[in-house]
Amino acid sequence: MTKTVYDRLLAGIALGDYAPGSALNERELAAELGVSRTPVREALLRLRLEGLVRVVPRGGIFVAETSIRQIREITEVRLVLEECSGRLAVARCSPQWLAELQAWLDACGEEWSDLSGRERMRRDLVFHEFLDRAAGNQTLAQQLTVLRNQAVLFWGQSAADQYELEPIIDEYREVVDAIAARDAERCVRGMQQHVLQHVARIQSYLRPEPVPLTVSRVS
Repeated sequence: MTKTVYDRLLAGIALGDYAPGSALNERELAAELGVSRTPVREALLRLRLEGLVRVVPRGGIFVAETSIRQIREITEVRLVLEECSGRLAVARCSPQWLAELQAWLDACGEEWSDLSGRERMRRDLVFHEFLDRAAGNQTLAQQLTVLRNQAVLFWGQSAADQYELEPIIDEYREVVDAIAARDAERCVRGMQQHVLQHVARIQSYLRPEPVPLTVSRVS
């Protein structure tokens, strides 16, 4: 139950149903979601630990507000960990996993234009979950999940429905093709491109000036 409440609140925050800076009330959320206050409280605690909500002592709970600095910091760390994940995926993926991912990607490309912003966000998370599964490192996957959840905080606030679809699908395919070819360097470049393009879409909506990012390398 708690995970379901958490997922619903996460999606609501990411897609702007709960606007940045808005107050979140346990009792009202419980009534809205049709659950008791306990799973709501537990979900809000997790969201707080992940930086998606903030607590003001004796002031209440509020949706975290975005900042260009947060985008930069999250992305700089994420780039390093996504590189590690990509290299592990190339080294450890099975033929069965690759076939499953390619089938999912084919279906995703056909359906994407009919999806809502909420569903597009979920599909992007599914894509990365595929890669985590191939990498086979639960500790790494947990850290990346937190960073990705923080990244989707900006999704609904960056006109997700206005994104062109073809470039995103092309980014997926580049990563999948690189893994199929067992080309770790190409896979890393593709994953970095995907992350950086996502940030570029966000920045182009929030403000026109780009924020410089340094792409680190895992030795």
